Amino acid sequence: MIFHFFTAPFLFPHFMVIMEEMYVKEVFFMGKVMDILETIGHFGKNPDGSYTRRLYSPEFFQALEAAEGLLRQAGLTTSRDAAGNLRAVLPGTDPEAKHILLGSHLDTVPSGGLYDGAYGVAAAIGCVRRLREEGRKLRHTVEVYAFNGEEASPLGGTFGSRTLAGLTDPDQPLLRETLEGFSHSVEEILACRRDFSDAACYLETHIEQGGRLEKEGIQLGIVSGISNIVRYLVTAEGQSNHGGTTPMEDRQDAMVAMAKLIVFADAACRKIGHSLVFTAGKIQCSPNAANVVPGKVTCTFEMRNVDRQYTDELIREIRAATELIPDARFTVQQLIHKDSALCDPKLMEAFEKAADSLGATWQVMPSGAGHDADSIAHRIPVGMLFIPSHLGISHSGKEYTPPEDVERGGEVLYRTLLGLDD
Repeated sequence: MIFHFFTAPFLFPHFMVIMEEMYVKEVFFMGKVMDILETIGHFGKNPDGSYTRRLYSPEFFQALEAAEGLLRQAGLTTSRDAAGNLRAVLPGTDPEAKHILLGSHLDTVPSGGLYDGAYGVAAAIGCVRRLREEGRKLRHTVEVYAFNGEEASPLGGTFGSRTLAGLTDPDQPLLRETLEGFSHSVEEILACRRDFSDAACYLETHIEQGGRLEKEGIQLGIVSGISNIVRYLVTAEGQSNHGGTTPMEDRQDAMVAMAKLIVFADAACRKIGHSLVFTAGKIQCSPNAANVVPGKVTCTFEMRNVDRQYTDELIREIRAATELIPDARFTVQQLIHKDSALCDPKLMEAFEKAADSLGATWQVMPSGAGHDADSIAHRIPVGMLFIPSHLGISHSGKEYTPPEDVERGGEVLYRTLLGLDD
């Protein structure tokens, strides 16, 4: 029996669904973002499969060189600055139209994964390569950035994008000495500041680095804002004493006091809700001996939320609780307060329209992690798009995102770029 193509859908209802899925998969792989990611991201690969590309490291510059080569092949002109940032420019047809910026970072944490940061650079490269392949000329000039030093380093997080945005504090303690260790000067870094008067917006794609999208079966996250980072050093001082001869009722145990405060802070964070998170991440005990009652304990308390009112509420409750714990005396010292950054509603809408045009599922969500978009948001509107992270794992060699999700994010970024150009 012979079936004509135009009659097959009526005889096999699922046939059109299969054909549609095949078409969508083909569209996803037109940009070949995964191939680009593997090309620029494999530098610094460790024997255990993880990746290490630290600030100003040879491995970082190897990845930067690979990205620069791909961008030049796509017809972009490139340049680098003293901060280690790569900039690539694809001129538009309208010199009066403001530029659309795309990008992310190429450095990693020690023993990190393939996707964090480098994916956003790969997706941006995929967009400009596809413009060239399709012979499209956009009205707006498109710029692609590959940033250096987004991860924590001796120069602080988001170093490259902060430098570009002119957010470097020249009076930062040890800044000059630290830069000299990387063969750069404060003056060189300050000169990296960009004039954003010709820029319209910045778009960044990134893995979620959490498990929410995968758990809920959602394909994309449209970021509403990037959480603030507030970090305190909390110190509990009790009395060191013999662990065998000091009765329990006579102890001033700083470790017990700190443990009580940590448990209280965790519970208070959960009660406040609104996506507020709390981490007691680094703890030190003195004298740190098995048979001595701890006399002094320090611990970092970090809290994050897009809305500052919730981090303020949590630290107020923590300070109040320190007055009620009898085991030790507490001091609370602020170490870091990095403000949150809100994503632009119009750019969020552009991502939504692009996702809808593809038939992709999405949800609006905050980012608990910091990103380069946080720095750029001080100068121009920003938008961010998340793709799922398998099992919520990131900053690990086990970081993984399926290729179809990688390509879907690249496709939505490309459609968003076209939509903004209109």
